Amino acid sequence: MAQMTRASMTRTSTAPAEEHRIPPPTGAREPLKVNVYERMQHANTQLVPLFPYYGPGAIVYSGALFRGGPGYDVGHFFHFNTVDEITFVWGANGALLETGRIMAQPNLHGVNSFLRDPQSPDSFLLVTIVQRQSDTDAQTERLIWKCVKCHEHLFAHEFTDRPTEDHEDRFPAFPTLNESVEPVARFNSDESLRTCRKCGHLNPPFPMDEWGWAKWSMHQRTVNDARAVFLAKAAESQATA
Repeated sequence: MAQMTRASMTRTSTAPAEEHRIPPPTGAREPLKVNVYERMQHANTQLVPLFPYYGPGAIVYSGALFRGGPGYDVGHFFHFNTVDEITFVWGANGALLETGRIMAQPNLHGVNSFLRDPQSPDSFLLVTIVQRQSDTDAQTERLIWKCVKCHEHLFAHEFTDRPTEDHEDRFPAFPTLNESVEPVARFNSDESLRTCRKCGHLNPPFPMDEWGWAKWSMHQRTVNDARAVFLAKAAESQATA
């Protein structure tokens, strides 16, 4: 049997050595780290971004947490994303997902609290969801609601975004959240959208307050506006000094 030598197992190349080197960081995205448990205690939304980077090729980490209790109901919807999503469970009790589990979500997946007994205050779930933004292609997401009685499609909203670093905001919008506010408000305010065309059931409004997307979107706009006012005031003071 022929023997393979160390030299024959080594891949050789005639390209210059410098072409094999990883280029140094550009400085565009400063390396950051967070403690997911500390950060999530301040969360005002589900799918709260943990880092302020959403541009081409950015690794986007977001957190979500749920805790059961009397009357707790976050509803259910379906989410489609052309970009793959990876979920990691940082802690769970009484949930369908166990602590330490990591999984790749299908592009179309259901979203709810994943608690076995949402009415129990002992039930909780803390997860992070990570996706890598497209380098050049546009990304498409879709929110879908179905009838709670017969599962017929009720309403769907689709939006497309091309990741970019070209934006005025220092802390940019997160399309998954910002683009969801208006369609949810429309769905909740229009009974015809919530009435099933197949079985006639009037579905309840989506509990937006439990998800917090509108509040996060408002805060994102406010902090950027506040920063702009502060910088303008600083420039004014410097000019008159």
